[in-house]
Parts: sequence; C-alpha cells; structure tokens
Amino acid sequence: MVPSSSSTAVSTTVTAVTTATAVTTATAETTATSAATGGLPTLASASSSGSAASGAPQGSPQTSVPKTPSATPIQVGSPGATARFSATTNWTSFDRALVQGLLTRGAITVSVAVADHGTIVHTAAAGPIDQDTGVAATPAARFRIASNSKMLTGTVVMELVEQNKLRLDENVLPLVAKQLGVRLGDPRMASITLKQLLSHTSGFGVFRPQFFDGAASSCADAARQGLGHALLHDPGANYQYSNMNFCILGQLIELVTGTPYAQAIQDRLLKPLGITDMRMAGTYDVRPGDVHHPSRPGRDFMEALGPAGAWIGSASDLVRIVDALDDTVPGFHPLQPATVVLMRTALPIAYLRPGDAYGLALRLWSDGTWGHTGTVEAAHSMVIDRPDGITWAVLINGEVPSDTDKIRTFVDAAFATMNVPPPVADPTIYTVPAPTVPPGGATSTAAADTG
Repeated sequence: MVPSSSSTAVSTTVTAVTTATAVTTATAETTATSAATGGLPTLASASSSGSAASGAPQGSPQTSVPKTPSATPIQVGSPGATARFSATTNWTSFDRALVQGLLTRGAITVSVAVADHGTIVHTAAAGPIDQDTGVAATPAARFRIASNSKMLTGTVVMELVEQNKLRLDENVLPLVAKQLGVRLGDPRMASITLKQLLSHTSGFGVFRPQFFDGAASSCADAARQGLGHALLHDPGANYQYSNMNFCILGQLIELVTGTPYAQAIQDRLLKPLGITDMRMAGTYDVRPGDVHHPSRPGRDFMEALGPAGAWIGSASDLVRIVDALDDTVPGFHPLQPATVVLMRTALPIAYLRPGDAYGLALRLWSDGTWGHTGTVEAAHSMVIDRPDGITWAVLINGEVPSDTDKIRTFVDAAFATMNVPPPVADPTIYTVPAPTVPPGGATSTAAADTG
C-alpha cells in the first residue's frame, strides 16, 4: 500500500481564483455564505488552471463573480501518480466543485482523499481545524468518521472468523451476555448469529436513547441495556440499522482476543497498514491534529457508540482501509479475497433505500460501488470504492449535507469537471420486496445521529 499523502501534506500558499461557481438550490443548505463577501467565497487553489465546475448537485449551475473576492485557502497534499493521474494532474476544478461546493452550503471544514488503484493521487482540505483559533485544517487532520468505524470492527471480526476463532453461524450473544454479567431479555437473542449482527438483521432496534440521549455512559453500558431489552423483530426477518449490533461486536472482539477493543483494531488492522494516527475519541476529547466538531453540552454519544462510531481519522486513512479490502490493489490485505466477496454480498432482504443494500459491515450501492457512511453531530463522512479503481473519502465538519449519502453527488460532479464519469447504476440489482418493519422501527443510515 502506498503511504498516505497526508503524511507529507504541505500547507501550500494558494492564489485566489476570481471566478467562483455558484449553485442555486431551494434547500436551507445554501443559506450559509461568506460573511466577508456577502455572497459565495471564491476558491483558492494551488493549481493555476482548471475547468469551471459543472453538474453540481441540487440545482442549476450558475457562474457568479462576487463583488469583493475572498479567498478560501485549500491545503493540498503531495500527489501520487498512476496511469490515469500524473503528479502534475490539475485538481483545481475538482476542488472547486467539491470542497468549495460544500463550504458555500455551510460546511465548516472539508477534507478529501482520492486513490487510483491503491495509490493516493490527491488530498485536500479547507476550513478551520478549530473555529475558535481559525487555524486551517490540513489533509492530515482527524475528523469523526462515525459509522465508518463499523468497517474497522467488521474487518477484525472477519479476521477472527478466518482464524476459526469465530463462526458466522455462531450464536454469540450468550457468551457476550455472560461476559457483561446480564441475562438475555428476549429468548430469541440466543439464536442470533454473528452474521446477523454484521448485517443488521439481528432484530435489535435503534436504541437512540442509549447512544444519543445519554441513557448509556459507554458501549458496554449500552450493550447491557440492549441485551436486556426485547427484540424489534425475529432474527433474520428484516434489516434494521442499529448501532447495538456493532457495540456488541466490539465486546465480542475483547472477549475472543483477550485485549481491549481499540488495541485489537490497532494491532490487527491499522498498524499493518502503517496507520498510526487514528484513535477512538470521546465527545469532547479534542487533541492537537483533531478537528473540533461543535457538540452541544452534556452529550456522550462518542463514548456510547464506541466500536459502532467513535473512531477519528483522516480522509487518507479511510481510503487506505477500504483499499486494503480490495485485492486488486497492492499492499497489505487483512482478509482473503473470498472473505471480502462475502462481505460485499447483499442478503435477499428488503432495504430502506431503493438500490442500496448492506453486506457484512459494508454498504453496497447499485452502481457496483461499496464502502460506508457516517453521521453524528456536526460530522458527515463517506468512503467509496468504485469499480474503475478509484477510491475516495470525504470528511465534513458541520451539518452539510443533511443527507450524508448526497456527498457522492458532490464528488461525482467534481469528477465530471475532470471528464471522469460516475459508475453506471443498475436499479434492479437490489430489488426485493418492501420491508416489513413494525411502525416506528424503520430508520435510515443517513438520518441525523445514526452513528
């Protein structure tokens, strides 16, 4: 695996481009604009040329020149080179369409990393790492990755399966309940398999009070409450996205490995990839190099989410983790190709978003892409592996876009400015009967505070 370009990121002095590309939209996301200019901030880029952004999301593109141009610096990392992209590839139009497009809609900070067949070819970041200090973020800045954490947890679980320390058809909850000192609150839990936890088909409900409203102080506390609660539906009957599944999987990793969860992830996945800057963080645990995500007082969702959503890292880190699950690229691969194929296989079950599916710790889309998303307070993130060898990750500080899945709309529009087309979707690939979730039970993976 080629080292992340974030490790060699430079704070490049940028020059202002006097023409900004504005996108009009009827949503509230366009209300946040540059106070200095009274309109859209003008993109600043390390590149001296580039085509104007086009095909931008949620509205018709219009070209606008602010009366008083105000530069928004974008810090650019050292690029790599591949057959598709050279070290001199001009990413100005890409950054303008993506990064500036998100900032003009109200995002506070944005970071992006792009890899081509395992080589990171572009990294960029814009906005402050901390609004109080105004210090600019670099591509190495660590953001909340929220539910992208599930990929880390799921990958290590599948390592344990490959090592015959766990089985996908194993009924694991009695072991976890015994370890946590709690009795199972629903007799059906004894039949829940490891595969059902990984695929969100276990029957657990959302448990929002435990993860986002302070009803649990830690993942272990949330797991005890979840194991003592009734299931929402029979195991295997429906898909219901639930952080409880991966909170419990974190407890299982500790039980099987005999090491703390975070240490197991570091030793088994991150260190072999050469990733040394990722860590689990508390809701108000901000250290040098961490983006300061605004959080309302008195919250503890990061502590409660734990293995389901408490990791922080850079965009390059996420790209390297996903590329490690792609055996077509060079470098360290924690899992056998057949295991990853299994993770990328959708179950014949209904999903809440047409054309979407969920495998084992991975989200799947009808255009052949796969990866994950993450959403918590003031944080939206997405990482995608494309069939054409491109892998990208975008991390956002702020509440834009309100639907995290729309990040890919901005990315596709940005690639269009470089004449890189999006993958072609097959709307029938995940067509299954409508879900039969009890009233009040359904929730989208893109909803606010989903982890």
